[in-house]
Amino acid sequence: MKIQNKIALIFTILSGAIIMALSVFIYIFGSESISSSFFHRLEVRSDIVGHAAAEENKSKTSMYYDFKEKHLGDLPFEKHRVIWSGDSVKTRHFKKKLQLPESFYKDIVAGTPTRFFRGDTSYVGLGISKGDQKLVIISSAVDLFGLAEMDNLKNLLLIGFLISMIFVFTFGKLFSAQVFNPIRRIIRNVKGINAHNLHQRLVNDGSEDEVADLSSTFNDMLDRLEITFEIQNNFVSNASHEFRTPLTVISGEAQLGLAVSGLPPAARESFNTILHEAEKLEHLTSSMLSLAQTGFDGKKEQWGILRIDELILSVKEAADMIMPANHIKIDFDNLPDDDEKLSLNGNETLLKAALTNIVLNSCKYSDNKPVDIQISANQTNIIVEVIDHGIGIPDKEIGQIFVPFFRASNTVKYKGYGIGLPLANNIIRMHQGSIQVLSQVGEGTRFSIQLPIRYQ
Repeated sequence: MKIQNKIALIFTILSGAIIMALSVFIYIFGSESISSSFFHRLEVRSDIVGHAAAEENKSKTSMYYDFKEKHLGDLPFEKHRVIWSGDSVKTRHFKKKLQLPESFYKDIVAGTPTRFFRGDTSYVGLGISKGDQKLVIISSAVDLFGLAEMDNLKNLLLIGFLISMIFVFTFGKLFSAQVFNPIRRIIRNVKGINAHNLHQRLVNDGSEDEVADLSSTFNDMLDRLEITFEIQNNFVSNASHEFRTPLTVISGEAQLGLAVSGLPPAARESFNTILHEAEKLEHLTSSMLSLAQTGFDGKKEQWGILRIDELILSVKEAADMIMPANHIKIDFDNLPDDDEKLSLNGNETLLKAALTNIVLNSCKYSDNKPVDIQISANQTNIIVEVIDHGIGIPDKEIGQIFVPFFRASNTVKYKGYGIGLPLANNIIRMHQGSIQVLSQVGEGTRFSIQLPIRYQ
C-alpha cells in the first residue's frame, strides 16, 4: 500500500474512532436524560396516586385523580400497585408477579425512592406515610415516545457516522495527496536522471522544510556521483590514450623486426609474441576508451529512437566482419504486428556494442556452431534472445559472469578478457533493461535481453 493511501486510511480510522466515541457519548447521555425525565414523570404520578390512596376523605381522593387526569394525563401502559403495611399476602403476590430485585424493595422500606428498568418498562417505588398509616406504591409504564426518540437518535448517529466517514476519507485522500505532491515531484525528477543526463538537478523551491532538505541531499549526492563519473571518465580516457602511443610503437617495432630478412627462428617467434600481445593490449585499451567516450559522458545527449530489428541487422554485419565464418541466424517470425513495439529509446553505439559482445561470445564459446537470435515483444518490453549450443556455463559460476575480468572455469582454451559481458550488462541496465541467462554445461546458453518499449 502506498504511503499516501496509508496516511489517508490511518486518518480515517482515527477520525472514525473519535466520531464513534462522541456518538456513543451522545447516545448514552441522551438515553440517561430521557430515562431520568420519564422516571421523574412516573414518580410524580406515583406520588399522587399514593397520596390519593392514603387519603381518608374520599372527596379529596377524587381531587387527586382529577388533578392527575387534567394536568398530567396517563403514561403508556401506566399501572399503580398499592401495598399497605402489613399486607403480606399482597406483598408476596406482587413480588411473584413483578419479579423485581430484592434490593428494589429494601430501598423502598429504607425510605429511598427506587427506580428500575427492564426490557422497555420503567418501574418506580415509593413509600408514603400519613399519620399511622404506611403504604408502598409500585408504579410502571412504558416510555414509547422516549424509545422512539432513542431509535431516531441511534439512526441519526449511525447515518451521520457513515456520511462523516465518507467525507473524512475523501478529505484525507485530498490532504495526503497535497502533502505528497512535493515527494512525487522529486520522484519524477529522480526517475529522469540517469547516466546520460547526470548534470540534471532537483528543483528547490526555497522552502526550509524536510522536502527541501531531501532535495538538497539528492543534489549533493548527484554532485558527488557526477564528479566520480568525470574522474573515472578522465582517468580511463587519458590512460587509454597514454597506453595507445607506446603500444603503437611496440607493434611498429615488432613488425619492422619481422620484416628483417634472415631473422633467426627464435627471434622471429619472440617478435610474433610481442606483436600478438601488443595487439591484445591495444584492443583492450580501445575498448576501455570506447567505454569512456560513450558510456559515462552525462552531458552529451547521444540517445535517440531505435528499431530493434535494424539494430540486430547491424549487429549481424559487425559479427560478419569480425568472424566471417559464423553461423548466426536471425529469426523474425515472432516480430510483433505493431511497429511501435519495435522501437526503443537508446544509444545506438552502446546497444550495438552490448549485443555484439553477447553474440560474438555465443559464437566463440560454441566453436562456430549455429547461433539463433530471436526477436519478440510483450506489452512493455522488447525481448531479444541469443541461443547457442556451446560449452555452457557451470551452475555455481553463472552468477559471476557479469563480474569484470571473471572467466568461467571451462573457458581456459578460449581467448578473452572478461569484460565483454560486464560491459553488455551495464549498457543494458543503463537502458532500463535486464539480462537473464539460462545455461547447461555441454548443451549451450540462452541470453534473454529485455528492453523497454518506447511508446508515443
